[in-house]
Amino acid sequence: MAFARKFRNVVLTAKIETTKGTDSTPTGAANALLPTGEVSLTPIDAQIVQRAIQTGYFGAPAMLVGSTFMQVQFAIELQSSGAAGTAPAWGPLLRACAFAEAVTASTRVDYTPVSTGIESVSMYMYADGLLHKLLGAVGNAEFSFPVGGVPTVKFTFVAAYLAPTATANATPTFTSWKDPILVNDANTSDLVLGGTYSAGAISGGTSYVTGGLDFVLGNNVAKLELIGAKDVALTDRSVSGTIKSMDLTAAQEVTLHGYVTAATAQSIGITHGTTAGYKVMAFLPQARLTGLKPASVQGVWTLDVPFVSPPSAGNDDVRIVAL
Repeated sequence: MAFARKFRNVVLTAKIETTKGTDSTPTGAANALLPTGEVSLTPIDAQIVQRAIQTGYFGAPAMLVGSTFMQVQFAIELQSSGAAGTAPAWGPLLRACAFAEAVTASTRVDYTPVSTGIESVSMYMYADGLLHKLLGAVGNAEFSFPVGGVPTVKFTFVAAYLAPTATANATPTFTSWKDPILVNDANTSDLVLGGTYSAGAISGGTSYVTGGLDFVLGNNVAKLELIGAKDVALTDRSVSGTIKSMDLTAAQEVTLHGYVTAATAQSIGITHGTTAGYKVMAFLPQARLTGLKPASVQGVWTLDVPFVSPPSAGNDDVRIVAL
């Protein structure tokens, strides 16, 4: 007997909802996602309520199934749309992680965090003939710019549980997804501490040789069920990350010790890509370096530098720009 279904036959689609939880019916032709690596699905994330009954004999307690939710986790390659001022295909995903999208025609697309008016997506996951719908889905994102590798964003989306249906896979169209380029000396500008962002550019500050940058939005995804309402909501954000393998002189390392011990606000910025329409920038305006961890890179003394990135005036803790 042949195996019925294959793990590689997975199709993901996502579309911004006009009303949270109302199906926006994403299609393979217009809203296909292009994940990299394995897609992880938790089809039923259930609260199990144990019944503390006394039966007079041994055995596992009886239980009830309480609140049920679902989760999908996947990564995408971080590349712009191919045309400056045109939103990238991953834009709806970032918007559903509590970001606003601002398009400057023919120039750039800025993504900045919000605390109200948070959007959601309808996400369809086709698992070789079985359709899982995540409606009203919101999530979290982890960004990675690893030297020698492809920049990625790992997303985790959560929604209230819906039973799947036997439905043929959508046919995806991937023309809006552009090929990535590797993070390296030729393609990626040096990481900058203490720079200033304006209109798609970082000016000033000090450039450093590094092994890349990782950071996570740290969104708090609350799964809520009360009498009369069941929903998933983003209720907080705490951005943090690590500058990888900083190559420092002794004097520069002394300077960083001062930044850590004084909790000095220090912007972090990195721009990946060299051609308009194929560039992505990450800028964290007032990060605080929280430690220094020596790390050997083929015998070279480097430092991994963790940080947190709190807001200043509000909703200004991180900015992602497609250029």
